[in-house]
Amino acid sequence: MATISIDIDDQVKEHFNKFIEEHGSNIDAGDVKEAKEKIVEIRNSCDDGYVVDQVGCLQMMLSMVEDKTWKVSEANKEKINATIRYFVDDNDVIPDHIPGIGYVDDCIVIDGTMDDAEEEMLEYKDFCRARMVYAKNGPFTLDDWGKIKDQEAVSRVRNRRYRKSKRSRGW
Repeated sequence: MATISIDIDDQVKEHFNKFIEEHGSNIDAGDVKEAKEKIVEIRNSCDDGYVVDQVGCLQMMLSMVEDKTWKVSEANKEKINATIRYFVDDNDVIPDHIPGIGYVDDCIVIDGTMDDAEEEMLEYKDFCRARMVYAKNGPFTLDDWGKIKDQEAVSRVRNRRYRKSKRSRGW
């Protein structure tokens, strides 16, 4: 198996950052639809775990932006929109149709956005889980989330400690 090593130098980072600055809020329903279709296509046809993981993260970002209840911070929304735009753009740095490396540039952009939006993505994931558990995917407001999220955090920590203690005792 051949290995490819990619060096992300300042010029490449500058290109991505410039694209993000220029396309931050320039998406429409067609871009979202195209991104969703492309995600499904990649998940069904790609064997590269890294690419599949990255498009899964983009899918979560799309869910955050589209969620009628969740309010994405403006800074993260702009970066996510730019990432979506880059993902669907036919004129990106590495054409997507090139086998093996076509999605590398897209993954780099997704990864960079994840770095910036990670905390909010984790919070959104917890919000979705709580909405599913407490509201059975019914009405669940940010006020509802605010009332239970501290309780949920304590519960998660307690469960992690319990699982860790079971492992250390050899159970």
